[in-house]
Amino acid sequence: MTTALITAAAYFVSERQEKLYQASSDVFLGTQNLGATLANVALPYVDPVRAAQTQAEIARVPEVADRAVHAAKVTNRTPGQLLGESSVSASSDSDLLTFTVTDRDPAIAARLATAYAGAYTSYRHELDTAALVKARQEVEGRLEELKAAGAGQSTLYENLVEKDQQLRTMELLQGSNVLLSRSAAGATQVQPKPTRNAILGGVLGLVLGVGLAFLRDVLNTRVRTGAEVESRLGLPLLGRIPEPSRRLRAKEKLIMLADPHTAEAEAFRVLATNVDFVNHDRGARTIMVTSALRGEGKSTTVANLAVAFARSGRRVALVDLDLRRPTIATFFGLKGRPGLTQVVLGHTRLDDAIAKIAVVDESELKLGAGNGSVQGMLDVLPSGPLPPNPPEFLSQGGLSDVLAQVTERADLVLVDATPLLELSDAMALAA
Repeated sequence: MTTALITAAAYFVSERQEKLYQASSDVFLGTQNLGATLANVALPYVDPVRAAQTQAEIARVPEVADRAVHAAKVTNRTPGQLLGESSVSASSDSDLLTFTVTDRDPAIAARLATAYAGAYTSYRHELDTAALVKARQEVEGRLEELKAAGAGQSTLYENLVEKDQQLRTMELLQGSNVLLSRSAAGATQVQPKPTRNAILGGVLGLVLGVGLAFLRDVLNTRVRTGAEVESRLGLPLLGRIPEPSRRLRAKEKLIMLADPHTAEAEAFRVLATNVDFVNHDRGARTIMVTSALRGEGKSTTVANLAVAFARSGRRVALVDLDLRRPTIATFFGLKGRPGLTQVVLGHTRLDDAIAKIAVVDESELKLGAGNGSVQGMLDVLPSGPLPPNPPEFLSQGGLSDVLAQVTERADLVLVDATPLLELSDAMALAA
């Protein structure tokens, strides 16, 4: 999605860009000082790359740009504007300086590029021959003085005439060392290029998308797989429980009672089997079920698990010890019945508070489901009226006595407790 959006944006933005054209002209830089060679003067070694870069910098002086603007006869351009719309680059593998000019008009771009290169050659010629011109002018002045004094036939006069000729030859040779090798024949469009920009935008979008996906994966600490659960907790994964359907949630029904032969119900039978497997060596007869936060499905899970155990022929008791928001009574239609809190306080007998819930119907019994006299029955002890101070209530010795009596009546007791991260009730029970 990110790639497609950036590609489309790059294309449409490029389409709306102003058209620009670019033209280039080249100047050849001679690497040999012909004047010095003629005079038999040895010069020190000069790095050609550094020398070419120096010439590129010299070409960027305002005086060269001013000459170029006047030579091209472009009246609506200042030297500063030309410098801002042009570049001079030295080639890394040849003795060339390339003068490039960008403009909205292709003809003007070509004229300015040619004029810019020509202005540089003339400026460079003046720099290189300035000392020779000065020396020649001094010699010619001395010759005029000798001629005026009537010494035109003297040996000194003849020597100065020869020196003047040498200086003129050296000046000519020195100036021919920088030549305009290629004028700008035409300009090419450099903007807009929607296809190229769309491709670059697509590549950028792809890289950005991959980067964002990687960053999201790194920053997201959410657990997604069973292997991650086992790796982070160092505990075996007992089962995967599907989310109850809207119909069951609306009616507050359990899948193990409403439709025990579905794939969703099978998940709880698998869970019951795995709990039995990990509990084989421990032999625990009381198992507390809780969650990190409220709303994660602990009560639904423990109630369905209790039914799954009871349908296998086990004597199972389900105790609701969530004294904040109890829901077990709702699942089994026990609202309003006496419960755990009243038994602990001595207001009712345990036998009167425990409800016998049939978890196997008559048709299943006829088909031979379950074994023994207690098959298909589940003991449910709802929470009863909520105490004003649950932590204080849980610390009472009478609660332990009631739980011990429930344990004596069953092979397995499942306890629904409050969430661990919200309240300390479950931690107190576990202790």
